[in-house]
Amino acid sequence: MNECQGLDGRRPVLRAIAFLPKSDKQTIPSDVHTGLWIDKYLSCQAKGLGQLKADHFARAVRPVDPLYKDFYARWIKTLADGGAQTQVATVKGRLSIGLGGESVLETSISLHRTYGVPCIPGSALKGLAARYANKRLGDDWKKGSHAYQIVFGNTNSAGYVTFFDALYIPDSAKANIALALDVMNVHHPEYYRGENVPPADWDSPSPVSFLSATGSYLVALHGPDEWVNAAFEILAYALKEEGIGAKTSSGYGRMEIEGADIQSPSISQPQQTEATNPKPLPSGYRRGRVKTFGLGDNKSYGFIQVQGMADVFVHRDNLAGDLKDLQPGQRVIFRIKSEKGKNQAEDVRLEE
Repeated sequence: MNECQGLDGRRPVLRAIAFLPKSDKQTIPSDVHTGLWIDKYLSCQAKGLGQLKADHFARAVRPVDPLYKDFYARWIKTLADGGAQTQVATVKGRLSIGLGGESVLETSISLHRTYGVPCIPGSALKGLAARYANKRLGDDWKKGSHAYQIVFGNTNSAGYVTFFDALYIPDSAKANIALALDVMNVHHPEYYRGENVPPADWDSPSPVSFLSATGSYLVALHGPDEWVNAAFEILAYALKEEGIGAKTSSGYGRMEIEGADIQSPSISQPQQTEATNPKPLPSGYRRGRVKTFGLGDNKSYGFIQVQGMADVFVHRDNLAGDLKDLQPGQRVIFRIKSEKGKNQAEDVRLEE
């Protein structure tokens, strides 16, 4: 009897799809989304099927979809048109990003939602740089300092530097295969499950398969040039010395930014300018950056990105004075009101 009888991990409508490989050794076709494959097409759900999961992950290790190159070219143009600065960061071994994320399997990986290629979330890059600055760069960059708040923001306002998701650079990995099958061995599973069993040399390891990534990634930042340069310098140190993602204590996640001259972690604050020395906010106001505007049939609404909270809805009717429209990237100040239980911006003004 098939050990998976009655335990098929796929929805009934997916079980007979023709493209599913007949052999465990075959990879999935290049036009099949890797993330969907991982989440939706596991052929069996049962305990003790570690090898089946390993085979399932292995099928996703294949060259990147050729269509991704066209998207990547458009992405580079979009960044350039928006005035973002870019640097290339190369993985020195393996990268495990998003390992503990939500997944139908035991492990996960951060993939681009549309093209299924590995990517590094901008929030992860920002968090790494902020932690490194706070820990390693002295009082000038301590959390709460002026320089720290300019780059990384605080709970009341967004920082002046935007960290975009770092996308895989086509053909930067060998044979354009950006993913690799990896494994971690949990040597004392009973002990880690809290079963009051002390770890011992005779414990049997429990191998857990996961996907890691390799290749080079385009890191993009936007903001005042002097502060973007400082942020890139901080990132260069942090990626090389600490690494990003999971398993950094085992050497994963180490990356090098091309052309970075790393000698000693001493980064001075850029000179203050009016643009990066914000005035005190009026009582009851918040700072934010316009994320998008001109949505809907009447192109009358959008969203403001605010540090430490969900994006805030903004309608043209709530723009103050002679302000009629907003543009993505503009910095604004505003009050927040509750409309049908949801936050909405009012009295929205461009920040002077």
